[in-house]
Amino acid sequence: MDVPAEESFDVASDGWPAWPPKHAKLTIQIKKSVSEVLGDGQWGTYPETTAAKSEQAGVYERCRNSVSLAAGEWSAPDGITAFGGPSQVRLCPSGSSAIELALRALGVGPAGAKRSEATQVILSAYDYPGNFRTVELLGGRPVLCDTQPTSGTRNGRTSTGISPSLESIEQIQAPPESILLVSHLHGQLIQSGNLAELCRQRKWFLVEDACQAMGAGRIKPNADGSTAFVPVGSFADWTTYSFGGSKPLTCGNGGALATEHEGKYQKLKGIVDRPSDTFPMSPLQCAALLPQLEWLAQSNRIRCQNAQRLNELDWASVGCAAVWDEDPNLIRAPYKFPVLAKNAETRAKVIQQLRTIQLPCGEGFRAMHRTSDRRSSKPVSLANAANLSESLLVIDHRALLTPDVAERVAGCLSKMV
Repeated sequence: MDVPAEESFDVASDGWPAWPPKHAKLTIQIKKSVSEVLGDGQWGTYPETTAAKSEQAGVYERCRNSVSLAAGEWSAPDGITAFGGPSQVRLCPSGSSAIELALRALGVGPAGAKRSEATQVILSAYDYPGNFRTVELLGGRPVLCDTQPTSGTRNGRTSTGISPSLESIEQIQAPPESILLVSHLHGQLIQSGNLAELCRQRKWFLVEDACQAMGAGRIKPNADGSTAFVPVGSFADWTTYSFGGSKPLTCGNGGALATEHEGKYQKLKGIVDRPSDTFPMSPLQCAALLPQLEWLAQSNRIRCQNAQRLNELDWASVGCAAVWDEDPNLIRAPYKFPVLAKNAETRAKVIQQLRTIQLPCGEGFRAMHRTSDRRSSKPVSLANAANLSESLLVIDHRALLTPDVAERVAGCLSKMV
């Protein structure tokens, strides 16, 4: 659906769009959706109970199907067909639990009777820290790879620097049935096709964490001259999403994991159904999320337009470089807008200045490059990830819904020059 240009999201006391989102039409839609679930009693039933009592799909089933469509078909640009078919989707309590379930379904575990050593899970040293901790929780062995190096920072912009480095991953030796877990972070998209081919060659499994990238993907040419939209996760064994309280799609908590592999989906059902769902997402959460899914593509376009304008600012004048890939074939879903400072001191000064206009911003993730050898394996250099940990700052996605965000940030930065 299109959101008329004259309509805007309500502003919070800090002068930036409120979160959770407040928009006249969207609020009405959410209230209606939740009221229907309160009225018909679905709010207090198991989804399978609702399904047994009605010929129509309940709110859980409608939400599950809509998540699959929103991640692929609904996010495809007009006139471009989505690659592949709808994935099998399982709703769950959070993005972190989605990662855990995906790893469980792929057999991650400690050394024991069934395996001579713990499952090796390769992931970037710069990643959401919860992914590292989930691997530890399951008894797997985190194996850290580096991120891509930055490039072209002289003009205050770089197209790389955050995504896991293919060259770094290629240097890692891990046995068959190891896991490669990669995250699409801060509006940047991983070259999933190349990673999937590497996994095929080495007989690894691929898990894509798209908790920050719902609706993102690439436009690829077909052999017949047409083009297709390839959503994130199209080549993965499992793809995960998050609907947590800070995410562009939110119901307070919640998540989903998706796969196009029927066998893997059935194995997951054997893990979570005991016989009721052990990792559920509630009907009320589904009701609150459903209307937002229809806004996803348009909201992502708004954020991308404003992120592009932020990318064009003179970040070099304050010792920084915006991290943004200008490839027109990318369909992005910015959750954070990343800016790389030349060092930690510069980052602190820029954040302090941006907060004078109450811009929602802060430091990036703390990388895991300093974890002990007892906790992780570090077979390759992690210099790029270490630099991100020390110097990356991020601007929150709600600021990207503001039409004049670039002008406000530019005026703020000019006072530092």
